[in-house]
Amino acid sequence: MRSAPEHLDIVLSHVRAIEPLEVGLLGSVGLVLAQDVTVTDEDSQYTLLSSGTQIAARHVALLAAAGLGRVLVHPMPRVVVLTVGNDLSDPGSDDELIPDINGVALTSAATAAGAMTFRVGPLISDEETLRSALEDQLVRADVILTACGMSSDDYELLTSVLRSIGRMEFVRVSMQPGGAQGFGAIGPDQTPVFVLPGNPVGALLSFDVFVRPLIRRMMGQTSLHHRVVEAILDEAIESSTDDTHYIRAQITANVGTPRVRSLENSETHPLAGLGTADALIIVPSGVHKVEAGQTVAVMLLDPQANQ
Repeated sequence: MRSAPEHLDIVLSHVRAIEPLEVGLLGSVGLVLAQDVTVTDEDSQYTLLSSGTQIAARHVALLAAAGLGRVLVHPMPRVVVLTVGNDLSDPGSDDELIPDINGVALTSAATAAGAMTFRVGPLISDEETLRSALEDQLVRADVILTACGMSSDDYELLTSVLRSIGRMEFVRVSMQPGGAQGFGAIGPDQTPVFVLPGNPVGALLSFDVFVRPLIRRMMGQTSLHHRVVEAILDEAIESSTDDTHYIRAQITANVGTPRVRSLENSETHPLAGLGTADALIIVPSGVHKVEAGQTVAVMLLDPQANQ
């Protein structure tokens, strides 16, 4: 079994920042500078913006005021999200089938991380259809994310097709949820491919822990991870696993150390915590109970908290 940090190291070892290109100021917003932007004034050189800066409107104003019209940036990674399953349909299109939660959720997560995204599927559970779709997407994909529903047959089909066209590894990672992880590369450019869990909670956690850092590295970001802070636990929590347990939670500001409370087992709908959680309590491997009032490590999911 592999720890989450060990698996992340393997994932990140396969990628680097995408080769930079020069763009106009209006096309640079959200992209990351690939080199320092400098100006010369009275024989002295000044750095306006440093390499690694993610360009915002205020940066564009500064560059324009300095008389610069173009900058060298790392382009957005192109992320294809592909789902497969005869029992899946576009949300809202068929009440008799299961909504393709992973397809829309992972596409949205990749967009929020800074990628240019393309959603494919849900595809029917057919070997040739799946193989053809994967090979077709290689012309526009820097990363491919795949997932299926909860059907074991769909998972077996997906993993079998990927093994036949690339180098894939399927491992058990010591984390809960989302312990079943697949990662590898396919195609002439060795495009990174993820196979994420079918459970939406596990799929999104896997995205936050493994996929988001990879996207940010490809963008040229130097800060790859969600912030982790300490918080005081409001109510006792229990963990039934020996793995590292990520518990969806809400964090609140407090004088000094913030406070956090678990959302597990407190909602009427099993997926309600996905919408209300802005943090993840990280319960270390081998810890089965944490009492109220103790300090815990918390991963912040709110984008504003990670700036």
